[in-house]
This record gives sequence, C-alpha cells and structure tokens, in this order.
Amino acid sequence: MSQSATTPKGQLDVWRRRLGVPAAFLLTVGVWFLPLPAGLTQVGLRCLALFTGIFVLYLTEAIPLAISSLAVVPLAVLMKVATPKDALDGFGSTSAYLLVSAFILATAMVKSRLAERITYYILKLVGSTALRVSIGITLANIVLAFLVPSSTARTAILLPVCVGLIATFNVGARSRLAKGLLLTLTLTNATIGAGILTATLPNPVTAEFITRAGGPAISYGKWLLWGFPPSLIMTVFTWWFCRLMFRPEVEAIPGGTAHVQAALDRLGPMSGNEKRALFVFLVVTAMWVTGDWTKIDVTISALAGCCLLYLPKLGFLTWDDAVKGVSWQVLFVAGGGITLGALMMKTGAAKWLAATILTRMGLAGMTTVAVLLVIMFVIQYMHFFFVGTTAMATAVLPVVLGMAQTLHVNPVLFALPAGMIIGGYPLLMFYNTLPNILVYGTGELEMKDFPKVGFIICAVAVLLYSVCALTYWKWTGLL
Repeated sequence: MSQSATTPKGQLDVWRRRLGVPAAFLLTVGVWFLPLPAGLTQVGLRCLALFTGIFVLYLTEAIPLAISSLAVVPLAVLMKVATPKDALDGFGSTSAYLLVSAFILATAMVKSRLAERITYYILKLVGSTALRVSIGITLANIVLAFLVPSSTARTAILLPVCVGLIATFNVGARSRLAKGLLLTLTLTNATIGAGILTATLPNPVTAEFITRAGGPAISYGKWLLWGFPPSLIMTVFTWWFCRLMFRPEVEAIPGGTAHVQAALDRLGPMSGNEKRALFVFLVVTAMWVTGDWTKIDVTISALAGCCLLYLPKLGFLTWDDAVKGVSWQVLFVAGGGITLGALMMKTGAAKWLAATILTRMGLAGMTTVAVLLVIMFVIQYMHFFFVGTTAMATAVLPVVLGMAQTLHVNPVLFALPAGMIIGGYPLLMFYNTLPNILVYGTGELEMKDFPKVGFIICAVAVLLYSVCALTYWKWTGLL
C-alpha cells in the first residue's frame, strides 16, 4: 500500500472507495422497495432511487465521476425512469458544449502563452514587495478568469510564478509568506470564478437548471451583472483576510523585480499566435457581452470562436491540442448530472424530496429569508463532503429548485446564489478542488491552513450572497 494510504486521510479514501459501490447498490435497492410515500409517484420513487445511488457514487468517488454520470443514461432507461432520448438529453445541452468550447479557448490562451504574458505584465506593474505581489496574483486571477475558463488551468499558470517568487524571499519552508501567497492564489481564483459564467464549470450548469425549472435564460452579460459585483467584493475580502491571517515575515523581495522581468524577457516580443489568440478572445467576449442585444447564444459564440482558431492563416490549434486541452470527463459529468437533475424535476422527485426536507428541518413555516439563509449555510458546508464542484452542483441544485417550487418562490432566488456558492467557495479543505490540491502539493501548506481562513470567508460569502439575492438582484430586475 502506498505511503499516502497509511495516513488517516489515506485510509479514509481507501475505505470510501471500497464501500462506495456496495453502499450505492444497497441504498438504491432500499429506496426502490420503500412503500410509496404520499405525494410521490412510482416513477418518482424510481428516480429517487437512481438519484440516491448516483449521489453516493459522487460522494465516495468509488468509480470515476465521469463513469458515474455516464451510468445515469443506461440506469435511467433500465429502471424505467426515462426513454433513451430523455436519458441522453443532458449530453446535448448548451451547457455541455459551452464547457467543451471553453476548454478549447483556454488551450489557445495557454499554448500561445498569452495568459502567461498577461500574468507577468500585471506583476511588473504592481511591483515586487510582498504586499504588491499578493495584489498582483489577485489581479492576475481576476483577469485570467475572463481569459481561461478553467480554475485548474489558471492555477497551473500562476503556480510556477508564485513558487519562483516565494523562493526569492529565502524565508524557509512553510513560512507565513508562502502560505499567504499560495492561499491567495487558490482562494481568490475560486471566488472570482463565481462571477463569470464561463470561469468555472458549475456556473453554466446552474444556468441550465434554472432555465429548465422555468426561470429566465441567463446570458453571459446577465451573469456578469448579477454575479461579478459580489464575487469581486469577496475576492478583495479573501485577499485581505489571507494577508491578515498570514502576515509575511519580510516585505521586500530581493530580486523580485528581476525575476519578473527575466520571465518577460524569456517570452520575447508578442508572437503571432498570441495576437491571434487575443483577437479571437476579443471577438468571442464582444459576442458574449452583446448577447442580450444580438440574441446570439453564449454557446454559439464560443463555438464560433473555436472554429476561428482552426481556420487557415488565422488559426494555430491542431486537433491534438483539443484532445489534450479539453477535459472530456467534465462533459460526461455535466451531461449525466444535467440529465439526472432534469429527471428529478420532471418526475416530481426533487419537489417531494425538497418538501420532506423542509418539513423535517422545520423550515416550512419560516420566512423566505430564513429558508434562504439555511439553504446557503447547509450547501456551503456540504463542501466538506465533496471533491470537485461540478458533481456537487448537479447533485444538489435539483433539490434546491424543488424547495423553491414547494414554497412557490422564484427558482432564481434559491438556485442562483446556491450555484455561485457551490462553484466559487470550495475553500474549506485542501481536497475540495484540484487547484487546492495543486497548491497543497507544494509542501508549503498544512491541512489546517485551509479551514483556518476558509471558515470565515465562506460564512461571509453566504451572508453577502443572501443579501444580494434580497436587495441588489431585485434592484437590477432579476426577481
């Protein structure tokens, strides 16, 4: 057995995976043979059984998440919950293809090295003290969130920059400076992603679920209008709080400016591929921002940009680039998850489950504001049990939408802040997302460092998004 498996966390992972499939099977069978509850149809009960099994597989990761999601298709048909056409519906959704096109656009930004150049330019502009470097990394995260629609890719771009800059301080291993900078890198990367539709995968999944539940279609511009202000506030707060909790041992970076300049010198003049990538990105962004007026869907704009990157003279990507750059497993996770969520809502299982939860938790008689706060806090701290945010979004959002239906509340009021909390605030533990795992893998951080800052940041986020849902979003005409 590997050394990691001998640690408590490693042993937990081993047992989680060993017991995941049997537990999923037994719970699915158990729900299947339950006496039919009042208010739930037989098809709804079968769908609830399917949901239970897939939820356990998501939670335990006993088999790859992509395969768990793919299993939704045959299981839904075999369990007589859906027809083959309905079971495959999620794989043809606009959200699934938006994810594919977003990864291709990100591949262009990384291959051309435009994203890297922008990062170093920002660091050059802000300066090389510890304070300014942390500001520079935060600003780079904000800019890259528009350019690179993958939180993992953004972290992979910035992590070598951070490690190189940390080395110039010469303050030893696991210094406060290193911890603060690396946590700033991964946490502000997550928080700003909540405000941009294409910045993190749960965002388009949330928009898809809201539309399917009878809510409005959410364009790139509308998501930016509603999501960017609170995410920017939280990003600034996260930067400040990381700085407060991990004050650096020294402020001046010997040779910091030289390190950044040397990196820019190695890049040389802006290449033709960088110019092409920038042109395509600007075209796509313009189409996204003007989508409300042109009526061009955000997915169509993104796919059009992908095609431009393969045209003779203008394009510079090959199909091999797409094969390497696109996370095809994410397409399966999103497609299967969207299908499962749609079936939960269509069969009435989500609404019944939500009503049961509301009753058991004593929420049925509470005000809408109180219910919203409870939902947000519960969802936020469910991050403890999930590795990755996309699977969490596809598993949890149908139940949230069911609660909205049960209480006769606009589905946006509950689902939009819940989706943003899921996608933007997996900050509690190092295993919550791949970006967290990447920075933890440097050896500069301890496991306790994440909850040390994450608990407070997440609590503030819940309050802020709840306030936005009840005030700012109403003022902008959302509710």
